[in-house]
Amino acid sequence: MEMSWLSRDRKSVLILTLSTVLFLSVLPFDNPPAQAQSVGEQFLNLFRRERKQGRPSGRSAGTAIRDEFCFSGTSQPLTALVSADNLETTVAEYPTFWFYLPWGRSETVTQARFVLFDQNQRLVLDQTMVLPDAPGIVSVKLPETKPPLEVGKRYKWYFQVLCDEQERSRNPWVSSWVERVEASSELVRQLETLAESEQYRAYLDHGISQDVLTQLAWHRSVHEEDWRSLLVDYFELEGVADAAVTQLN
Repeated sequence: MEMSWLSRDRKSVLILTLSTVLFLSVLPFDNPPAQAQSVGEQFLNLFRRERKQGRPSGRSAGTAIRDEFCFSGTSQPLTALVSADNLETTVAEYPTFWFYLPWGRSETVTQARFVLFDQNQRLVLDQTMVLPDAPGIVSVKLPETKPPLEVGKRYKWYFQVLCDEQERSRNPWVSSWVERVEASSELVRQLETLAESEQYRAYLDHGISQDVLTQLAWHRSVHEEDWRSLLVDYFELEGVADAAVTQLN
């Protein structure tokens, strides 16, 4: 009799345990909330596609420029702030281009040069500009005195620091491509609903890389962490987030 009671008791415990397991297995447990990605991480994911154009060309490529003729060695190179696939996109007629300049103006080196060609290698712009006094982020905006970029066309640009007018091959330079694209109706709708300081988020959602950078740069005081994340996480420019930002003329 005692053994029969124990068997019945064990069966009850087993049934209760199985019932509890089955009950718990159908409960709608929530997954832990995903952490928000930084702008730098979003850029990494956005441009982690196959590179069709190759890396940005020029004398930078993530290592300090060694030409002591121009400047003494620096911890950071002249850097074009462009995406890894070397093809920027913009919806702007007159976009702005961005660079990290590791040197300021000196007694012998005072100017930079920006050149733009269309996809048929016709010259669109050849402009020289005065360098700033100190290192930092610099921008070049296409002047509205020139024809606007055309939708669906690609353009090749070069940015060069003029150290040696006689032997320009010694000058540090970078180059890349830009294409003007049509703004989708969804992008237009988002931009209309966002404050100007928040519009970089819409450009990021739609992969308009050039305009993400421009909008974030102009509103970096509002979005300090995102600005820092983009420079450090994506462009690997340590200690640059607090540097001066200058538009070259």
